[in-house]
Amino acid sequence: MRKWMFGLGVFAATLISGCAAPPPATSSLASGYQAYQQGQFMTAENTARAFIASDTSGQNLAEGYYLAAISEEHQDELALAARDYLSAIDHSQRADLQGKSYKALGDIDFIQARYNRAATDYKNSLSIDPSARPDKRMLYRLGVALENSGHWNAARQYLDQLIASFPNSQFSKNALQRLSMNHFSLQFGAWNNAPAAWKQVAVLKSQGVGAFVLPHTIAGHTLFLVQGGVYMTYSAAMAARSAAAGKAPQVIVVP
Repeated sequence: MRKWMFGLGVFAATLISGCAAPPPATSSLASGYQAYQQGQFMTAENTARAFIASDTSGQNLAEGYYLAAISEEHQDELALAARDYLSAIDHSQRADLQGKSYKALGDIDFIQARYNRAATDYKNSLSIDPSARPDKRMLYRLGVALENSGHWNAARQYLDQLIASFPNSQFSKNALQRLSMNHFSLQFGAWNNAPAAWKQVAVLKSQGVGAFVLPHTIAGHTLFLVQGGVYMTYSAAMAARSAAAGKAPQVIVVP
């Protein structure tokens, strides 16, 4: 049964990738990473840019681009960060750096609702560095990104892996809820009693909006949810929400 309170806002909570910086190869990069660790992100970015411009050997360019990318991400310069993560991947022979860069790209795509791209980035991260323990948030976001793209069955693999690997985490609890879902709907209201819910259904139908009542019990308390529609992708559900918002401004998308 779909969980009414499980809004998609929780999926886009934090963007910062959480990637640990790789060991710097030169004293110049070392000072840049030190500035980054001290929260001096503009200084770290400028140091990375200077290093990239001066590294004629090209041997440590990947670390320079990675430092630039994580510094830009912290400054919400997401387009620049994405470009530099890709450059870090292109110049690196290190699976750990490539894996962290793909994960960060996935986070950027996820928060910008580019779910197909986010899923590809996350899967690249998992496949390129299989020795690394998967991150619980990445597994969750990968599952959600696949569901949001309409790939509900494919999402189960990663949600199951999350639950098995991190059984006590909040991400696993959320994943358990999502395993029972296979589409999105519009939710127009949640009522404590059935007559109030059916009254809203009647009003919506008089406006040409189809809806139904779905009883849902939480901790012994039953709510009567007014929902409508079956949408396989998040984008289709959002389009339907936009179309219905004029008649039902409170409508939300729920899985």
